[in-house]
Amino acid sequence: MTPRILLILTEFPPAIGGMQTHANLLSRHLHASGARVCVFTYRPEAPAAAASEVDATFPFPIHRTLSRLSYFHNLSVLREAVAGFAPDFIYSSTVFFGVLERLTGIPTVCRSVGNDVLRPWIAWPFPVGSSVAAHLLFERRIYQFFKKLEKPEWLEVLFRERRRSLMRTAAICAGTILANSHFTRRLLLEIGVPPERIRVVVGGVDAGFFARPRVDLVALRQELGLPVGKRLFLTACRLVDKKGLEFLLDWFARQDPAGRGWHLAVVGKGKRQGRLRALARELGVAGQVTFVGGVPYEAMPAYYWCADLFVLASVVVRDPITGVCDAETMGRVLCEANAASVPVVASASGGIPSVITDGANGLLFQENDGAGLTACVTRVLADDDLRGRLVAEGLSRARARFDWAHILSIHRDAFGATRACPPLHGSEAAAP
Repeated sequence: MTPRILLILTEFPPAIGGMQTHANLLSRHLHASGARVCVFTYRPEAPAAAASEVDATFPFPIHRTLSRLSYFHNLSVLREAVAGFAPDFIYSSTVFFGVLERLTGIPTVCRSVGNDVLRPWIAWPFPVGSSVAAHLLFERRIYQFFKKLEKPEWLEVLFRERRRSLMRTAAICAGTILANSHFTRRLLLEIGVPPERIRVVVGGVDAGFFARPRVDLVALRQELGLPVGKRLFLTACRLVDKKGLEFLLDWFARQDPAGRGWHLAVVGKGKRQGRLRALARELGVAGQVTFVGGVPYEAMPAYYWCADLFVLASVVVRDPITGVCDAETMGRVLCEANAASVPVVASASGGIPSVITDGANGLLFQENDGAGLTACVTRVLADDDLRGRLVAEGLSRARARFDWAHILSIHRDAFGATRACPPLHGSEAAAP
């Protein structure tokens, strides 16, 4: 029997990021494994040509009909999709749509990356006015305004308790939740999700795609615009506060990188890019830091292969005005670095210890601990045997624990084990 799976993947290519990568690869792998797949995602940002180009590369339909603002509009769209597609299972990339299990009677598996619990951005969390909030022109104007804000998280105080209530209800309704780390699992337990419904699934990387080939390092660095003959540190992330980039730049500047022949490559884009470039100039290391910008998934392996060391300095951030918390709940780039045979040094922040075991497939230091980071880097660069062990164990874990073959087997088990509750009817089904 060919299973029919309705995938709700709110973050989707052509946008770049960990969730988009997960959505891209999960949907393709499920289709390749024999499932009949149908994807629902957000409406494309104007212009839509890039989205149409991407959609043409998928061998299954991509429906870009979900609103970024109107939660109840999306529930209505998805219930109609369930009626038309008649899936055997529903899969959602956030816990927000776990309530579909109770609304439709279809077994529903959700993935949680933790920030859907910490920061449940259900923009308009009311049935009243949901059609207005979902109107395309209104939505585009509001969304563009939101994107231009220096501190968009300040808006998260609006309707916060209502949004958290909807998130809790939806999460508790889901048949199974696949948490991306033990950090995320703790968050789910705190909101009342029964422990037997949670499975921790770390990873999601094509280990073969990132496997390091024999390359001409000089030619590859020249091709990528990276310095030849330098000790190259790499970090790859969105340029946002929780990635700890200000701390990393400050630490790097204190190490006399010019004198030591060190160089830092920062791959990624985000709201803090201008500030970080200015900070590098202020610290006097603009010549030793390359801000690469956003890089498509397909081009990322080469950057790992060029690196001598991968560093992720994430921190847990709490906004002093709103109290909103943001954290690194897993760190897919750590899985990719392991698969690419790059030694890893990372902060023991949020869900990172679910990926990196200190002394096994990387070294960990405490958040914002410059001395701890220095000690880790010194050990990796000075000890060839240690570096070799970290690389070997990282590659082993990437192949055995983080690779899509393993992740998909857990997803298939979750679909097979999930049994839906009876659907709600009548007035009960009007709202979660």
